[in-house]
Amino acid sequence: MPEQPPPRDLPTRITISAAALAVLTLKLLAPQRVDITAAALLLLGLVPWMSTILTSVDTAAGGFVLREIRRTQDSHQHEIDRMKFLFEHLVPAEELRHLQQLANDTPLPYDRSYTRPLLDAELRRLAGVGLIARKSGKSFSSMGDSGDVREHFVITDAGQTYLQILQTFRSSPSR
Repeated sequence: MPEQPPPRDLPTRITISAAALAVLTLKLLAPQRVDITAAALLLLGLVPWMSTILTSVDTAAGGFVLREIRRTQDSHQHEIDRMKFLFEHLVPAEELRHLQQLANDTPLPYDRSYTRPLLDAELRRLAGVGLIARKSGKSFSSMGDSGDVREHFVITDAGQTYLQILQTFRSSPSR
């Protein structure tokens, strides 16, 4: 079995154990018999070291594997962090603004000479990933020189879900 490096919390473990054993020693030196307090102090002195010895706990209700739970938690947190990164960077800021305006039914005016060339590309990307959809009978060519994007596009269920998940990620504290 490979030798493991000393735990990072070694000073804390030693302090807790030493304090509990010192109080236990004083208790045992007193002219009283060993009681529940002495047993509790002995247990308290051993607890910091149990994680290095025990890999699982069996109880009347069932058992569980301590180290495996910690590894699984770390793995899940890593996956959540990766998903959060992907969600926050999937849709560029301007496209996200369009998506939010469609979701909130906020006017999204366009003008062929200024916003239209960029807007077409942004709307095509949002439609391409399924976050928005063209309204029935509408197309890019039917948009005309100016108007409101809401007359031609709607946010999809996937778009609504994306915004909800993004909001959840942004409101949750980072690790």
